[in-house]
Formats: sequence, C-alpha cells, structure tokens
Amino acid sequence: MRPYASTRHVSVVGDWLTAQIAGYLGCAPLDVDPCLPLAELGIDSVAAVNLCGEIEFEWDIDVDPTIVFDYPTILELGQYITDRIGMEA
Repeated sequence: MRPYASTRHVSVVGDWLTAQIAGYLGCAPLDVDPCLPLAELGIDSVAAVNLCGEIEFEWDIDVDPTIVFDYPTILELGQYITDRIGMEA
C-alpha cells in the first residue's frame, strides 16, 4: 500500500478543487467548506460530471463521475487525486 501524499500536495490539489467548486457556486473560495460533502455545498450531478472532466484535464488522470460519491468532500477528493497523480513529499 502506498503512503499518503504529503499535506502540502493535498493542499495544492485541495486549493484547486476549492477554486473550481467556488466557481460553480458563484462564491469566493474562502466561503467553501472543504469538509462538507459536495452535494451539501450545492454541486449537482451536471456540475459533478463537469468537475470530473476538469480533474482529468488538469491532472491528466482518468476518473469516473462516481468519484464524487466515493470521495464526497474536497478534502477526500483532494487526497484521492494527489495519490493518483503520484505527488511525493
């Protein structure tokens, strides 16, 4: 089993995700709670599918749209993406 990526790298991805989510919600990134599930933040299925496309483009990985159910918060999704792209401390 691979060790978790560093907190610094999770933060880079998390900050990117937070900015994307804030764009969908029409608010400032500071107004987005990374601990709340995306659905509770107001992300619908269309936005979730679009987010998956942006993740694939930005981080050059293939993701299934169900990723938002498997990793429902920005923190969890950020950790998953960081692990997938192989950022190391």
